[in-house]
Amino acid sequence: MTEESKHNTNNTPQNLEDVMDNLSRQISPVPGFTPPPVGKDALYCPLPASCSAEEQNEFRSAAVFLASLATEVKAWRMQLPENYQPAVIAVLHGGVQINVLKLAQVSFDGIRIEGLIQDSPVTMFAHQSTVQMMCFATEVKEETKSNPIGFIWPDHNEEV
Repeated sequence: MTEESKHNTNNTPQNLEDVMDNLSRQISPVPGFTPPPVGKDALYCPLPASCSAEEQNEFRSAAVFLASLATEVKAWRMQLPENYQPAVIAVLHGGVQINVLKLAQVSFDGIRIEGLIQDSPVTMFAHQSTVQMMCFATEVKEETKSNPIGFIWPDHNEEV
């Protein structure tokens, strides 16, 4: 942490070092755990060349991006030990970090992110290319409740 950021009274990360320090405080090391491998049938595999232009465009949509993330979170949940759970942080331009609670597609390439920034509720609308989603493990403490991540689909809601 830099000397300047130590004197920052609002705890907002000021530079990349502060952003990384903030992330590292949230991530729990899981002994012996490695992230799940990418499966052959994973949604994020390239489409065959025989796809129509419409199918290729749909593959670029925020819905496919979110479905891939939901698949990843489910795979993490299945492989993590009982005392750990997956969590997702949305990292936006400038290092803004949102602890994700719910995600929804709001347009072809737009995403609505509901979550927390420093324990304050926020809603962010972002183009899918301006946000990076990081899945990581957090240790479940006895007093901490489960933290499912909600995905809002046109026809149903799902918590993973």
